[in-house]
Amino acid sequence: PSEILCVPFTNKAAREMRERVGRHLGDAVEGMPWLGTFHAIGAKMLRRHAELVGNGELHLKPSFTILDTEDQIRLMKQLIQAENLDEKRWPARQLAGLLDRWKNRGLNPGDLDAVENEAYANGRGAQLYETYQRRLQALNACDFGDLLLHMLNIFRQHSDVLEQYQNRFKYILVDEYQDTNQVQYLWLRLLAQHRKNICVVGDDDQSIYSWRGAEVA
Repeated sequence: PSEILCVPFTNKAAREMRERVGRHLGDAVEGMPWLGTFHAIGAKMLRRHAELVGNGELHLKPSFTILDTEDQIRLMKQLIQAENLDEKRWPARQLAGLLDRWKNRGLNPGDLDAVENEAYANGRGAQLYETYQRRLQALNACDFGDLLLHMLNIFRQHSDVLEQYQNRFKYILVDEYQDTNQVQYLWLRLLAQHRKNICVVGDDDQSIYSWRGAEVA
């Protein structure tokens, strides 16, 4: 059971799946530590490899906290004030929405093109994104988008970590695949590359997460 990566889309679906498997197999379901949503699995992996996030003296620790939206907005307001920007003209929620979109596409500050960078405060998008990420690390915190983006970066930069999970997961199963976004696709693609044993279930007529970057393609 521990060789199966099983990713349903909601916590409710994960609970139901665990119950169904439990009815068939009994206590064996307790041996399925990798059954959970993308973000739950991402958080679990990240707690094991947190020290690989960061540069210089600043590194994430396994005890990191996960900020909710209101904490994010509060932090962004502080950054906007520190940059002497007019928050009425450049609201924190707009910046939060942009960062969420970039992270859902698997983009780090250095990956933004000129158009994306111009989307906030006349070309200061990438700079504020980078400042925000450094501030999160100083607080030993992540936001929701970091749970997958940090692991994607770790997989790309540390082949030994990627190989560890590629060898571990003999079977990869994904539910509601039509609602995956780019960072989820890239994360899955790397994990499945070694064994090429992945089964996804989806219905493109039921895609409801385009607002969160889901792409049926």
